[in-house]
Amino acid sequence: MKIRIPTLSICLSCRDGRENFYVTRGGKRFANKLLNETMLQERVNFRGVNCMSNCDRACTLSLTSEKSFTYIFGDIDPEKSEYAESLIELVSKYNLSADGFLRRRDRPSLFQSSILGRVPPIGSNSPIVTDLNGGFPNE
Repeated sequence: MKIRIPTLSICLSCRDGRENFYVTRGGKRFANKLLNETMLQERVNFRGVNCMSNCDRACTLSLTSEKSFTYIFGDIDPEKSEYAESLIELVSKYNLSADGFLRRRDRPSLFQSSILGRVPPIGSNSPIVTDLNGGFPNE
């Protein structure tokens, strides 16, 4: 199986309530920490997003790849190093899955409760996807 390099999008404008102390928004601080993670640098393409429209659940990031599921996570504390460590594990598991699909129990614990969404790729044959163009099945 060809290893894909997913894209990790990080909201740079997310606030974590510590901006007065650090003078930098939480999302940007988290992005800076992740950019220094050698293990992560080898496994993802980084992308900063100036707003991911999820201010109530900041800090926010997403993990996506072509023809793969997209995951959106929030409530990330940029000051906890465990998030960066768990992200390395998450990306590794994501890359091992043929279509990026990860069940809740297969994700690191920090990324089980902080999930905001899982979006299947267009054309997905996943059993969790139902084509509704012909109406609901078995009706």
